[in-house]
Amino acid sequence: MENLLAERACERLILDFVHRLDLGEPAAVAELFTEDGVWRWPEGRRRIEGRDALRTYFGARPADRLSRRVMSNIRVTVTGPDTATATSYFTTYRMDGHPGGILPAGPPYQVGHYEDGFRRAADGTWLLATRTLVLPFGGGPQRVRTDAAPFVRFSDGTEPPLSQGVRTGPFLFTSGQGPLHPVTHAMPEAFADQARRVLANVEAVVGDRRSIVRCTCYLADRAHFAEFNAVYREFFADCDPLPARTTVVARLVREGVLVEVDAVAVVG
Repeated sequence: MENLLAERACERLILDFVHRLDLGEPAAVAELFTEDGVWRWPEGRRRIEGRDALRTYFGARPADRLSRRVMSNIRVTVTGPDTATATSYFTTYRMDGHPGGILPAGPPYQVGHYEDGFRRAADGTWLLATRTLVLPFGGGPQRVRTDAAPFVRFSDGTEPPLSQGVRTGPFLFTSGQGPLHPVTHAMPEAFADQARRVLANVEAVVGDRRSIVRCTCYLADRAHFAEFNAVYREFFADCDPLPARTTVVARLVREGVLVEVDAVAVVG
């Protein structure tokens, strides 16, 4: 019975940790640790020791960070009258800069497991003595490459130092798309045709124009502004609301290019 009670107390600590971090006051996570408690990453990459340091670390969490952790496969092993260990698996969903409201579901930010050590205090309370984070699947950005939009090489045959799109969380950020055909790399002469091709190339990267939430548009000549608005309105006719947008006049790098557009899309 003592072992069962100890296991239950340690399991509750694991779940309280997640609840405080995601739904409560993050700094309060520190109270679940012993005074000399340690949070660490494997191979000595990072280590935070002591309740005060842990309180500062977790309390520095950005106020606009939205996260949810799903815990599973929790296995507690009682190793002595006042000690125990545990392994628990987690999946983390996270977004920084949360604007409020419900977000589209996206892929996990992290998938890994915790290796925990517990110690029972003099008053009988179980606390975390050590927590080691093991992270085989990290939350790095996903880079997008598609043959449906042209990835234009430099004149010497080398590729430019960029990705067509980079996905981080539910957002996909595209590089500026020009008016080249994805197969022939031919470029229309008429401005309206260039604008249509540019927007088609943007959609080829993001997958669906209705996922686009912001565009930055670059025109080589302000005289094309009205014509661009007409093509743009036609392209996004089935989108409500329309994407946020900024339009600037710029000297574009490639000879003959009259318009370029980059976009941010929610694709999670």
